[in-house]
Order: sequence, then structure tokens, then C-alpha cells
Amino acid sequence: MDGEQHRTELSTGHRVTYVVGQRTGRRQLCRRGVVTGAPVTDDATAVTWVPVQVDGQARDADPQWIAADAIVDVVSAS
Repeated sequence: MDGEQHRTELSTGHRVTYVVGQRTGRRQLCRRGVVTGAPVTDDATAVTWVPVQVDGQARDADPQWIAADAIVDVVSAS
């Protein structure tokens, strides 16, 4: 999935699964979380960043900014 797709499809409340680190081996560490706001594109790098509250973190913890191209699965907030 590329960042262009995520700008229109991701919104607050969507559950996402994303890849952690480089995609180098057969096995890859993934994490899950909930999108907490609108994706933001860095015009200088053309990377779209998505704020995600990572599962298992305290509710008052700041969200982590995840690159949209690291997101491998999106589940609607419905």
C-alpha cells in the first residue's frame, strides 16, 4: 500500500497493523494500534505519517507517528 491510498482511507478510529523496522527477512515484526487523527504528508520527503495509539500503551501516552507505507492492514472503525 502506498501513502496516497492512506490519505483518503485512514481516519480516526481505524485499527491498523504495521511493520516495525526494515522489511528484510521472511519474518517481520508487526504491531497493531488505532489511528488517533488524520494522516499528515511531509512535503519535503513525500512521506505520509499516521498517528497511531499502539496497543498495550497507556491511554494517555502520545501516539506514535507511523509511515503510511509501513501499514499492512486496515480495519474500519465500524
